[in-house]
Amino acid sequence: MDPVDRMIIEESPESAKHLLVIDSPELADAASDVAGRVSIYCDDRRDADQVPRSLLIEALDAATLEGVDLVWMRLPKALAALDEYAERISAHALPGVHLVAAGRTKHMTLSMNDVLGKHFKAVSASLGRNKSRALHAIGATPTELTWPRENLHPELSLGVIAHGAVFATNKVDDGTRLLAERCADLHGNDLLDLGCGSGILATLLARANPEATVHGVDTSLAAVDSTRITSEANGRHVTVHWAWNLNDWPADSLDVIVCNPPFHRGVAKDSEPALEIFTEAGRLLRPGGEFWCVYNSHLPWKARLTASIGPTTVDFQNPFYTVTRSIAR
Repeated sequence: MDPVDRMIIEESPESAKHLLVIDSPELADAASDVAGRVSIYCDDRRDADQVPRSLLIEALDAATLEGVDLVWMRLPKALAALDEYAERISAHALPGVHLVAAGRTKHMTLSMNDVLGKHFKAVSASLGRNKSRALHAIGATPTELTWPRENLHPELSLGVIAHGAVFATNKVDDGTRLLAERCADLHGNDLLDLGCGSGILATLLARANPEATVHGVDTSLAAVDSTRITSEANGRHVTVHWAWNLNDWPADSLDVIVCNPPFHRGVAKDSEPALEIFTEAGRLLRPGGEFWCVYNSHLPWKARLTASIGPTTVDFQNPFYTVTRSIAR
């Protein structure tokens, strides 16, 4: 057990009636020792697949949080994610719910206390141990739910609706914007936004291809739901998939894939998923199909794209971002 999970247990009350665990799949066994009822929510599909199906929930709402009196949580990287989690817990759990949220001290900020303070009467921090620290929040102060939130982008004629745990939430990050400018010219019968986030690219692909099947895939449950909501709000349909691999997708089944690949998992840098995406894209694209990718310009990925997919050209490049187009063999 890593120091953060151990901190959560050590800082927790000894017993509870209904314990909610957020983004800590390794705590499943310990949670069952503490509470008569355990519910586990994991945003990342890779984490969710570690949890017994009988304990897993896929929403934080009035039904799933009924009777929750204790919450264990690994502090998320994004303050927006923490805000939404705290907002939903204070709205749907018992008024006396006790939240124990922990993380590595180097990744924690005083802003986390402020966020929790919006939703709980009392917030305090534990002493640091093993380079980790826990925050305690008690006394829920429910407010109207504000997540997911919408942001209008007139330049794209798009309203983006996103949960707090989504990368860039409802904004358009610079890399996604570069791909968004190209979506109107990408056509086919079967298209995929791989790592769909808030659904910006998937929705634009669906707008440009009204008769096509457009898919959105992401490892984040918050992202998948955001893509569904964003596409529906803009009058389009995107078929969404909460998944961390595409092993069950048939080869030669797609005409276009667009991707702004991930470079982190939580606070840790991890390029391996992006490289795996390139290999999968080469398998999934029909001959002549197109893979459009944006990535940080310092990464030497053009040769990897050519090897994994097919001939790759640079469509745009500046000191920060590179946009490439690969044609499947």
